[in-house]
Amino acid sequence: MKIILGIGNIGDLYTDTRHNSGFQALDLFASDFGLSFTKKDFKSMIAKGKAFGEDVLLLKPTTYVNLSGEALIMAKNFFKVDVEDIIVLVDDMDTEPGHIRLRLKGEAGGHNGLKSIIYLLGTNEFKRIRIGIGKPKVGSTPDYVLSAPRDSLEYQAWKDGISKACEALEYSLKFNFEKAMSIYNR
Repeated sequence: MKIILGIGNIGDLYTDTRHNSGFQALDLFASDFGLSFTKKDFKSMIAKGKAFGEDVLLLKPTTYVNLSGEALIMAKNFFKVDVEDIIVLVDDMDTEPGHIRLRLKGEAGGHNGLKSIIYLLGTNEFKRIRIGIGKPKVGSTPDYVLSAPRDSLEYQAWKDGISKACEALEYSLKFNFEKAMSIYNR
């Protein structure tokens, strides 16, 4: 089984914010495979099913971004899933909108959701797809990540990045993560 966690904040207020890039990519993925987030378990809205013959558990934590690791560790321990079978979809300020980066491991880079996951897993060696949101030109980081892109070009680039993240996720499940890295990290 693969556990795929999208980092984001639950609730209508946050739906179209940069911090919900992981949720949005996971929603696209679920739609592509006819999966629905109709059940709540592991402090998450969950969807279970198959993708390319692989069992998948999709998690959208209800813990808000900063405690994302709580949801992941509960599901991981319940299903006895190895860390190498976990993929996290996360917004990334160090990547421009419209771009993604796939990583096999890495630090949190100031992202509290990743900090929570690294702390509770006890390792930073898990797969992640980083979805570019860019850095704020003015204002605070919290205000920036908790808002939607205001400029229509930036908004479209951001949405393109979310679509690319979904494509990369699907490609990584169909083939493997390393092969997806060689294609999507160009």
